[in-house]
Amino acid sequence: MSTALKIATLFSSMLLLVGVAGAGSTEPAQSSGAGSVSSVVERTQGAVVRGVKAAAKGVEHGAKAAARGVDRGAKAAAGGVERGANATARGVTHAAQATARTAGRVSGKVVGTPASSSAGDN
Repeated sequence: MSTALKIATLFSSMLLLVGVAGAGSTEPAQSSGAGSVSSVVERTQGAVVRGVKAAAKGVEHGAKAAARGVDRGAKAAAGGVERGANATARGVTHAAQATARTAGRVSGKVVGTPASSSAGDN
């Protein structure tokens, strides 16, 4: 947004300088007729006004776009956090299930081992 503001300020300053230069350059043209001088000044002033309005609209548009970008970024971050939490919960569930399966296998082997070792001792 600061870049857009700098550009708008620079643009309006340039238009103002063009308006001042146009008004200063009309002095020699006064000998040809005052009507053409005033029309040039009016057109230059109108162009400056239009340029300033356009720059202001551009800055406003840029500020709104930046605000929309911040909102979208915040929503995306919240969605990412939620997805991460869900994935973590799924991982914990899968780990618990795998641990239970492994514990069942190990307990089956441990229970079977004493019987076979006692038979070997006889």
